[in-house]
Amino acid sequence: MPFLLVLILQLLILTSACSHKMDKEAVGADDPCANAVGNGNEIIAGPPGPSGGDDDQVFRSLEVDPYNPDVVYLGTERNGIVKTSDGGITWRRLRRGLRHSIDGYAEVWDIAVSPFDSGLVLAATAGSPGPVGYPDSDAGVYRSADGGSTWARSNCGLTNSYALCVRFDPGDSAGIVLGIGAGKATFSALLGQPFDGALLFSNDGGLIWNPAAAPAGMERNVFWVLRPAGPGGFVTFGLCFEDTSQNLGFLRSEDGGRTWSAFAPSLRTKRITAFDVSADGRTLIAVERDAFKIRKSDDGGSSWLTLASQANGPVKISPSDKNIILFCGHVNAYRSINGLQSWDAVLVEEDRIDDVEFAPSKPNILYLATQGYGFYKSSDSGATWSHVINLRAAGILN
Repeated sequence: MPFLLVLILQLLILTSACSHKMDKEAVGADDPCANAVGNGNEIIAGPPGPSGGDDDQVFRSLEVDPYNPDVVYLGTERNGIVKTSDGGITWRRLRRGLRHSIDGYAEVWDIAVSPFDSGLVLAATAGSPGPVGYPDSDAGVYRSADGGSTWARSNCGLTNSYALCVRFDPGDSAGIVLGIGAGKATFSALLGQPFDGALLFSNDGGLIWNPAAAPAGMERNVFWVLRPAGPGGFVTFGLCFEDTSQNLGFLRSEDGGRTWSAFAPSLRTKRITAFDVSADGRTLIAVERDAFKIRKSDDGGSSWLTLASQANGPVKISPSDKNIILFCGHVNAYRSINGLQSWDAVLVEEDRIDDVEFAPSKPNILYLATQGYGFYKSSDSGATWSHVINLRAAGILN
């Protein structure tokens, strides 16, 4: 066979192989983690307002940079992630790399910024419970190494893309803990199929996720809130909405999320949907959904005091003074400066309050976000608040 013809045939075979490889990469066929970018580089506007089952929720995704109190991230229900670098006055949308369906992005339930490198940001996102490799899945864990400018899915080790909470280990620059929730798929092909909840950890900065050891029954629970409790320490609450007798309840890890043990048995069957832990890990504040009670422990969860209150939303303890506590009702925020011996109403909003956070580097600064994307700021440890912006009304999310 003439040399030129052989060369042409070899080029045709090579071109075909490369084309086939590219086609497979485009759909993630060779990607066991389903981390291929998919349609993530195609930026879409997102829904212009809530519709159907959407409510313009913030979930628990308000996060303040650990070094700069003016830098704040906020996740949305279907509009991706937004970021401000001037305390909320101006914002930019961070969508490059986030997969999306025809009508919007995955729900952003939680955002975490590394306390060692503020450029490293993780987002826990949720859609329908299901495998990360499902063709239409756009949820799971997203990782950014450039402060949110670009994102890539980081789902190696996940068996369920219903990611709800993520936190960095304050004692280990490579350590991260992740909670995913139990639930039944709403995809038409998998409708009603159950997927397990789980706690996972990463020891490489969120590239690979490993299953944690936890008490039996973890697969039936959702893990909505995850809080650090000192270097290597974490606290979460396992909740089974369908049958609270199957709750794991409060769990604690002291080894970076690798193993978990139960504590606070008196609260195990309660619907604890919000809690926080003081910087020293000794004080815990927990809110039982729709019970209008706030529970406090000053001995690491061994004993609890129950207080009747308007609490029915997020609660946060100041990282610099555990006597300063912010808790929320449906549309009201309350502040205590004496460890819940008393409290005062400090804010009344029209929409439900979804999240509130102290700035780690300057705890006199707090931010609060509401359903409908209202954004508030306090510069006096929560005593007074100013409305900064409504992200929907300002056109940032339109």
